[in-house]
Amino acid sequence: MVNASEITEDYFDIASNYCTYGNYKDALTYIEKIISIEPANTNAIEMKNTILRITNPNSKSYLENTNKTIQQAEIYKKQGDNSKELETLINSPNDFWANYFIGNYYLQNDHPVDAITYYKKAITLKPNFAQSYLKISQAYFMNNDYTNTINSLDKYLTFNKNSDIAYALRARTNICANNITEAQNDITKALGIDENLPYLLLEAKILYLKGDYENAREKLNLLSKNIQSSEVYKYLGLCDYALGNYTTALLNLDKAIILSDDDKTLNSTYNEIKTKLENK
Repeated sequence: MVNASEITEDYFDIASNYCTYGNYKDALTYIEKIISIEPANTNAIEMKNTILRITNPNSKSYLENTNKTIQQAEIYKKQGDNSKELETLINSPNDFWANYFIGNYYLQNDHPVDAITYYKKAITLKPNFAQSYLKISQAYFMNNDYTNTINSLDKYLTFNKNSDIAYALRARTNICANNITEAQNDITKALGIDENLPYLLLEAKILYLKGDYENAREKLNLLSKNIQSSEVYKYLGLCDYALGNYTTALLNLDKAIILSDDDKTLNSTYNEIKTKLENK
């Protein structure tokens, strides 16, 4: 028999996951379920009050009202003065939120090494704040540090075991680390939580990397009806090439090249297939 604390713990995980995406309406539904089971649950009551503040368009955030550093940084941010925003935050080295927001600033501006530095400081100051581990994992991934990406995601998943974002990022990380079986396990978990098009594309890519070209091509063909992107046509073409369908491989790679010229390997693969078709 599942006891009440286990049920409310699951509900809290689901609510936290919805908050991660900004889906406060569904988050509140699960928080209300917790309160109906455990009316004195202070964590649930606090989260409910926080959600109600966030979703009230006339209220300032809790941090803006209580943290003068964040309040001043937010003023500079609204004025478009990024240098003063950052300076204000840096001048509060022992403030968890200041370090966390500096990490966010550097992550958003493609400076992963600096982001990692400040997320580490934030984690030291408040080790039980789950989002720090998700954010630092994104910074590690951007910096091509796949071991620390996975370690940080593993830690984050101890707080939010139903986070499809974390499983999908771990799948991408495992692809980069050439751990294809682990990548497939992760994307399966992500799809079990949220079956969206980017995850389905990642699943097809993993199937291609595993050498399961028929299944990969079938999924990519379905995806191409909704996503006409260079990546979809690239992997369709690569699947066709691996299956010996040179004519359709050329057609699909041609579409991929037209849609994007960032992947310099496509032209050489295209010419390679063309030569094979001419010599057939």
